[in-house]
Formats: sequence, C-alpha cells, structure tokens
Amino acid sequence: MNQSGAVNNRQQDILNAKITRLRRNAFVLFKKMKELEMPPLTDISRGIDLSDELRRFEIYLIRRALEETGGRQTQAARLLGLKLTTLHSKIKRYGIDPHNLSP
Repeated sequence: MNQSGAVNNRQQDILNAKITRLRRNAFVLFKKMKELEMPPLTDISRGIDLSDELRRFEIYLIRRALEETGGRQTQAARLLGLKLTTLHSKIKRYGIDPHNLSP
C-alpha cells in the first residue's frame, strides 16, 4: 500500500473513532434528557395515596404542556386532549400560573 493509501486509512480510522464517540455521547445525553423529563418515581414499598400521586402527575403534565406551548392554554389543551375550559379549571384548582412555570 502506498503512503497516501495509509494516510487515507488512518484518517478514516480517526473519523470512525470520532463518530463512535459522538454516537455514544449522543445516546448518553438523550438518556439523561429523558430522565429529566419524567417526574421522580414514588417509592410504594410503604404505601402511597393514589389520589395525591395522580394529582401530582396531572400537575406535572399540565405544566409540561404549558411550558411546551409557551403558556398558550389553547395549544396546551390540544396537546393534553382536553377542552380549554377543563384545562382552565384545572389550572385554577391547582394554582398553576401559566406564565411563570419555573419550579
């Protein structure tokens, strides 16, 4: 093999190694992002109050939909599959401020 062929092979090996690292890093980053999106799981070994957990999850979903839509309730209701009036009443019931969604 001539010298230019060896250089091209070396460059290809370096490129392949970089692509492999990028794929691995992208997978790790994707996994971490998914972990951040989900609310923490509840330890049920000592029992739970299902209605409290459902309430907490519903608040989480409403807040996520509002974050996703920039606080636009009509679009958030569409994302959640709710009527706008239902979403509005839940926002009032849970005391969610659609324009101030920081935790």
